[in-house]
Amino acid sequence: MKKISLILAIFAISLSSCSDYLEDNITPNSPLASSLPPRLVLPGAQAQSFRVQATTMNRLGSVMSNSWGGNIYQFTNPLRLEYSYNFDNTTYSAIWDGLYRSVSNYQNIIETPLPDQEYYIAISKIMKAHYMQYIVDLYGDVPYFEAFKGQSNTTPAYTDDAVIYKELVKELEEARALIANPTATTEGVTTDIVFAGNMAKWTKLANTIELRILLRQSKLTDAATVTYLNSKYADLQASNNFVDADALINPGYSAANNAQQNPFYGANVRDAAGSTAETNFTFFTSSKYFADILNGATGSATAGVIDPRRSRLWTTVGGIVVGTDQGQTALPGQTNATNPTSRLGVGLTSDIGATRAERSKVGSARAGVLMLLAESKFLQAEAVERGKLTGVAKTLFDQGVQASFTYLGATIGTYLTSVDATNGFGYTGSTNKIQAILSQKWIALSGVHGVENYINYTRTGFPTITSTINNANIQASRPKRLIYPISEYNANSANVPILTSAQIITQGPFWYVP
Repeated sequence: MKKISLILAIFAISLSSCSDYLEDNITPNSPLASSLPPRLVLPGAQAQSFRVQATTMNRLGSVMSNSWGGNIYQFTNPLRLEYSYNFDNTTYSAIWDGLYRSVSNYQNIIETPLPDQEYYIAISKIMKAHYMQYIVDLYGDVPYFEAFKGQSNTTPAYTDDAVIYKELVKELEEARALIANPTATTEGVTTDIVFAGNMAKWTKLANTIELRILLRQSKLTDAATVTYLNSKYADLQASNNFVDADALINPGYSAANNAQQNPFYGANVRDAAGSTAETNFTFFTSSKYFADILNGATGSATAGVIDPRRSRLWTTVGGIVVGTDQGQTALPGQTNATNPTSRLGVGLTSDIGATRAERSKVGSARAGVLMLLAESKFLQAEAVERGKLTGVAKTLFDQGVQASFTYLGATIGTYLTSVDATNGFGYTGSTNKIQAILSQKWIALSGVHGVENYINYTRTGFPTITSTINNANIQASRPKRLIYPISEYNANSANVPILTSAQIITQGPFWYVP
C-alpha cells in the first residue's frame, strides 16, 4: 500500500492549492494533472475527498442531527452557528470547495487518454457518484456538465439536480460494465487505498451507492419517476450484491506528522505528537438528547433500554454518557471540573494508551470509514420495507444493528431483544418501521458518517430529534440544504442562484417533499 507521504506528494502535484474548485491545478513547474497516469492521481483523490467526508461533512451531520453537542463548560457558545440554523454563504463552504477539487481529479482519470485504464476509470466513476450525490443533497442544482473543465470554462452553468441524479446512476452503470468486461490488457489497480484493487468489492459499493440514490427519491410520486425508480430497483434486485463488509480507507495513516493522521482523529481528538492541550478533544460532547437515548433515561424514547454502544461512542461519567442540550449555556462557576461531560469514545477514535503520545500513535493510524456495513444493511432494510427489494426487513435491520456493534467493538448481548418492543427504535414495537430503521442508522452512523443522518432527517423526518433550547435558533427549523459558498458568488456570479438563510429553511433538493 502506498504510504500517505507519497500520496500527499502526488496530490500536491495533481491538485490546485486554490480554494475554488474551478481553478486550474497547473503551475509553471508542475505537470498537467490530466497528463498524469491514473495510478498516481487516484490515491490522492481518494484520500482528500474522504478527508472532507470524515471531518466537515461528519461534523455538520452529527451536530445537525442532534447527536453531537458543544462543551459549554470550557467554551463560550460552542456551535452557536449550527444551533441558530442561520446559515450563510460561508457556512460549511469547505464541503463544496473540497469535494469539487477531488471530483475534478476523478474526472481527469475518467477522461484519461491512456489505454488499458478501465479499472481506474470505473473506480473514479464510483467515487464521483458517491461524492456528487452529497453535493446535490446539500446544495440542489450545481455545475455538472460544464464543471471540471479548468480554465476552459471558469463559469459553468448549473444543471438541474434531478438530472444529475440520473447521470450518477449512469456513471455507476458504466463503472459496473467496465469492471465486468475488462480487456486482456486492462491494467490492474495497484494504488487503490480502499479495496486494494479488488474490483468485486467496488461493484458491491457501486450497487449500494445506487440504492442510496434511489431511496433518496422515495417520496416522489410522479409516474415517470416511479417507473424509472422501479426499473432500477429491479436491476439491483437481480444482482442482489451489496456492500457486505465495512468499506475502509487507509493510505498509511500514522502519527508521523499532522498531515498523515487519520483525518477524523486529527480534527476531533489531538495532534500527531499528542502534545497539545487537547482542545479538539474537549470541544465536542454528546448532545443530552442523544445521551438520554443511549442511557435509556427516564422520559426518553428508549426509557429503560440501555444501549451497550454508549461507552464506545462516548466516554462515560459515573457510568453513563453525559452531554449538553443544544443551545444550553453554562451557569456562573460551572467548569469541566464541576460538570464533566463525555468525550468521543474509543469505538470512534481508537484513542488507547497510557500517555497522550501513545494514544495519538494508535488513533492516528486508524483506518477511516468510507461506508459501514451497517449503512448497507439499513439501506437494504429500508428498501425491503418500502417494497422495492425482496427480503426480510427485520433480518436486515438486526444485521445492521449487529454490524454497528461489531464496528464499535461493543458486545450486543440482549440489546436486540430488549429494544425490540420500543417504538421508534425496535423493529417489532415500531408503528413506523422506517422510523426504527433510520433511528438505529442514526446511532450507527453518529460520528462516523454523520451527514447521512442529517440528510435522512431532511428527507423523512427521522430520526425524531428535538430543537435547540433557550431560543438559540434564529430560523424556525433546521436548514434543508446549504447556501452556495462565497467562492461561487465571487467566481461564477452569472450562474449561481441567489439564496437567503430564510429560503433554505423551506427549500431542499429535488427529492425533498415536506
